[in-house]
Amino acid sequence: MIRATFAGFDTALSAMRMNQKKLDVVGHNLANMNTEGYTRQDMKTSSINYKNPTSFYTNSNETNVGYGVAMDGMRQLRDQFLDKQYRAQNGRASYSQELGESLKALSRFLDETKINGLRASFDDIQKSLLNMQDPSKIQDPVYEGEFMGRVQAMTQLLNSAAEGIIQAEKNEFRKIDGTGTSENGAIQKINTLVQEIGDLNRRIKKNQLMKHPSLELMDERNKRLDELSKYIPIEVETFSEEYTSATPPTTRYRIYNYDSAGNVTGRSDWPEDIRVNLVYRDSTGGNTEIKKITLVNGSIDADLKDATGRHYNVGKVELATPALPAQPYSEDNPLNTQLKFTGFKKRVGTPDSFTTDTSKVRFASGSVQANLDMLSSCDIRQLSHAGGVINLADLKASNEMTSYSFDFYMGKLDLLAETFTKNMNAVNKKGNTDYNGTVTPNPTNPNHVLLINRDKTAGPTGGNIPDDVTAANIGISKGWVNGTTHVGTHGFRNGPTLTNQGDTTDTVLEMLEQLISPMMKMNNTKTSYGDYMNNVSTTLATDSYANNNAHTINKTVLDGLNTSRDQLSGVSLDEEAANMMTFQSSYNAAARLMTTLNDTLETLLAIGR
Repeated sequence: MIRATFAGFDTALSAMRMNQKKLDVVGHNLANMNTEGYTRQDMKTSSINYKNPTSFYTNSNETNVGYGVAMDGMRQLRDQFLDKQYRAQNGRASYSQELGESLKALSRFLDETKINGLRASFDDIQKSLLNMQDPSKIQDPVYEGEFMGRVQAMTQLLNSAAEGIIQAEKNEFRKIDGTGTSENGAIQKINTLVQEIGDLNRRIKKNQLMKHPSLELMDERNKRLDELSKYIPIEVETFSEEYTSATPPTTRYRIYNYDSAGNVTGRSDWPEDIRVNLVYRDSTGGNTEIKKITLVNGSIDADLKDATGRHYNVGKVELATPALPAQPYSEDNPLNTQLKFTGFKKRVGTPDSFTTDTSKVRFASGSVQANLDMLSSCDIRQLSHAGGVINLADLKASNEMTSYSFDFYMGKLDLLAETFTKNMNAVNKKGNTDYNGTVTPNPTNPNHVLLINRDKTAGPTGGNIPDDVTAANIGISKGWVNGTTHVGTHGFRNGPTLTNQGDTTDTVLEMLEQLISPMMKMNNTKTSYGDYMNNVSTTLATDSYANNNAHTINKTVLDGLNTSRDQLSGVSLDEEAANMMTFQSSYNAAARLMTTLNDTLETLLAIGR
């Protein structure tokens, strides 16, 4: 039996059309090779054959031959496994990067390897006291003025460091919530990205139902998914919309076709949706559990909105309500900031939700967790006051934290200011006490006080209040500034009496001993003020060094994954040029086939003449 006359022409024509279309795809890829987020496209093809072919092994003349090639549609060249790896690593790199920026802010005023800071100021104070240990200089206003000036410089450095930490905490909070600032914080960015992804899901779904692949919209969605993974750890999964059949009432999926008995008969043309889940760890019950909450539920109910204008298919994040609602989280109250995440609006029941807790409810990665870690509180003040052994792990809100928080360093400075004030005032009180045990001139005006809480200016002492001293409020007393308070000259070191009044330099010598003696508790031992500051600076340097190494590794892995994605999804000039030549040759071959078929047809027609 002779094959249909024009069947061969149809085969050749389909090949020419296919290769021409593939050349168009090559041109489209080349045109977008520098477009951000663009994914290389390809055309799916399949062989055209009879609907009911006979056996491939038939020996009769009815052997079936295909009718060319069919263009099934356009697709993106992406690897979901690589996308998953990239987004997970993107969160890890963002965590270490954000943490590095916070530690860099601390190093500006606590890294004493490059600047003369608090450690150097204690050395200067020691030099002044060494000058004053000569009995002829103890009452010299020039030497005492130098001593006072260097103590004041030290208090100002403490004030400046405390103000720097407070400002760093404010900046960290603004990274979380940008309300009232010129830039959006993580809350605003996450909510925007989630809404945009939900809207893109809706638009993509509608276009796909109209047989349009919407590949460019998919690129936009992928860009936003990558961006979202910087802030929080996400998991992207495909799913099918469900519905309930009437008889019998069973759950079915729109991506499948069913027969009258409810059995799956094949895949339908209904497109799949994507769901974006937020993954977090919850150790509230003692054991750590991996939990999820859906922030984007495909395109389901995407056309519906709540009273705030938010689409039903997306969730949101907001500042949580603190234990004391009268003190909401803000840049002036940033410690232990918590966030509340709420999932999409369900058709039945309330949306899922959870509240972060730095110690128990955490993210494995993402810049948001770095912000929350740096704003966590530290109990170093209470633990030091309580005495006993301090477990260093207790100084972090979670053992998953890779560095100490802002409050840790503030606590270290507060303890330094508190201890130095207490000890210096106590020594000078002994030096200003008569040998019958009376403080001069009278207890209501403690002229022995050198260091005070400068925020307390009222009361009978006229602002010379040494209580509740911190790094932020430490200062020198008004009496010392105006000359009514001096370094004590009553000897007390060798059991003085009214007849044996000791040395006038005893106070200075005691102060010198305190400067070089272990007065500060550090890692369950005691050390001098200067070495204490060395430890603070070293701790910060160690955290920064370890984080920089971690970020270098994370960034290297991320770059490697990005390179792997580009090799598959990016446009390669060499590869597209090779494809161009291949498709051109195929087109020419199909055209040659059509010419050959024409010659064959001419031969067939000549038989009947």
